[in-house]
Amino acid sequence: MSVSSFPILLTAIPLSFAALCPIWGMWKKEACFPWSVAGVSATAFISWALVSKFSAVGTIGYKVGGWAPPWGIHIRIDFIGMLLAVVISSAGLLILIYSWRYIVHEVEEAKIPYYYTLYLLIFAAMLGFSITGDLFNLFVFMEIFSITSYALVAVSGEGKALRAAFKYLLMGAVSSITVLFSIAFLYSVIGSLNMLDISKRLPNTPYVVVVNTALALFTAAFAVKAAVFPVHMWLPDAHSIAPSPISAILSALVIKMGVLGIFRVVFTIYGHGFPSTSNLWSSLCGFVSWAAAFSIVIGSSMAIIQRELKVMIAYSSVAHIGYILLGICMLAPRGMTGGIFNIVAHAMGKACFFLVAGSLIYKHNMKRIRELRGIGRTMPVTAGAFAIASLSIVGLPPSAGFMAKWYLLWGCFQKGRYVFVAMVLLGSLLSAIYCFRVVYYMFFTGPRLHTQKVDEVPPSMYVPAALLSLGTLVLGIYSTPLISAINKFVGSLPVK
Repeated sequence: MSVSSFPILLTAIPLSFAALCPIWGMWKKEACFPWSVAGVSATAFISWALVSKFSAVGTIGYKVGGWAPPWGIHIRIDFIGMLLAVVISSAGLLILIYSWRYIVHEVEEAKIPYYYTLYLLIFAAMLGFSITGDLFNLFVFMEIFSITSYALVAVSGEGKALRAAFKYLLMGAVSSITVLFSIAFLYSVIGSLNMLDISKRLPNTPYVVVVNTALALFTAAFAVKAAVFPVHMWLPDAHSIAPSPISAILSALVIKMGVLGIFRVVFTIYGHGFPSTSNLWSSLCGFVSWAAAFSIVIGSSMAIIQRELKVMIAYSSVAHIGYILLGICMLAPRGMTGGIFNIVAHAMGKACFFLVAGSLIYKHNMKRIRELRGIGRTMPVTAGAFAIASLSIVGLPPSAGFMAKWYLLWGCFQKGRYVFVAMVLLGSLLSAIYCFRVVYYMFFTGPRLHTQKVDEVPPSMYVPAALLSLGTLVLGIYSTPLISAINKFVGSLPVK
């Protein structure tokens, strides 16, 4: 098989496996897991195989059906698309392996085929959203991962899960229809759906009000998907009530799609210095930066006062989306490097957190933080994974989170935004309080060591959590190659 066909296979393989998964479930429900692992593993292999090609050519393009853009469907994998494809496929595989033992504990046996089908769909949709080059398919893939997210939050069928999913659906539906209106506005005056083609045509359009309205609506809609303050209200319930593997997917990957949506609109479409939109463009970037900074402080503050572990982790996600968007929208080169790097660091750290929380529920039905007294002695690998990942979430060396916040602070100093410096440091201090409070309960309270026996979850559950936590250290220690690549990519963007 030629490598040239790999871009389309990134979405075609998981979609095909999702279509056939219910058939396997009708034959034998236990067959759904290995079937799903095969599909996700093949996709992960393709994403990593594309990295070498991307390194050689810079940007990978694929014309679906041989139709050249802007007339045909265009797959365009740039740096951030390639980065997210690798993160989605790698983290998605680890979380899927974790699901094998966990999901039978939380979902009825009859619903297991639906769970794996929905998992493959959300996996395929996020990959498609990351690599598409046109707005219509961006919307289609966004709707697929949004609808599957609502279903996965409610998959247990419990009343509180249904309420959380309905709240999520209401916010998501408003966001989705706003994106659709924005696309319609642009298409009505530009006559194209290809992102690069739109960016070339925008300087010549006389319909300034329409294109500016579309820019504002795009930004607001994707801010909801990213759960930025003050449109984050749906996130704590959805992320904390969903099954823990789905919580990990939502926090580590799905809300990053909102960040990518903002990036595509702000930089790929509108970021080429059009005189008619430059003022609004700069104003919106500034507004998102302030919203992101407040997300850091408010999300961290809310995390501190929570008593349930998953709710605390959910509010922490609000804060860390703030770090990512502050770096990207502050328009400082080093800050953007920190924001993009934090996409990877946060994905590993927060996925680890939710997998650990799920392991504690699976083994002892522990949901409240105070119930974790001494659990580090009976579940040392699980608790140790949380402790290591905490270093990255807080931003302490030598973790990946430290490198992300170092560059973010560097960007704040570049732009002279000392208020942002204070808010980032305050957020880090607050995150240290809520993370190390959990670590304190796990390791420094409760019965003495000799009264406890080690009683871990199955290896298929603690190994993915351990690998994600160790990944935060490895990425922090060996961060130079990725940071160099990000710096090169940032150099091609309108960031000064």
